Amino acid sequence: MSDQSAEASIEQALTRLRREQQANRLQVRAEGAKADAARYRYLDALDESPHGRPISEVAEAIGVDRPRASRLTTDLVTEKLIRREPHPTDARTTLVRLTGRGRTIVEAMHTTRRQAVSQALAEFSDEEAANLAALLQRFVDSWTQAK
Repeated sequence: MSDQSAEASIEQALTRLRREQQANRLQVRAEGAKADAARYRYLDALDESPHGRPISEVAEAIGVDRPRASRLTTDLVTEKLIRREPHPTDARTTLVRLTGRGRTIVEAMHTTRRQAVSQALAEFSDEEAANLAALLQRFVDSWTQAK
């Protein structure tokens, strides 16, 4: 094992993962063409909320400002990947939801990511993979609560 701390090793690993994601490698694999990563984060955010979300919530979830989220919304509506709907209890708010076509792309993204994870775990035993999954989930839960 390296002489560096566990914290430094994890930070470096997270940085490498972020760079890989920002390079759109998985999106390229999913759609066969370079695409805007924010679009995929947007679709992922809607996948997490099957009843739809206000655009302001999507913006916060994907880490962009409201104007950028509005432009993404317009683009994704034009491409028929999402649709706007009135909020059932607040007439001032519009919700956005995945369309069938959008859901198909999200499912392809999940498949592509799971295949990449499977390839990365190829040299792991079943026990090692299960331990990594449990520890990673625990780490992410702690990370997101340590704001």
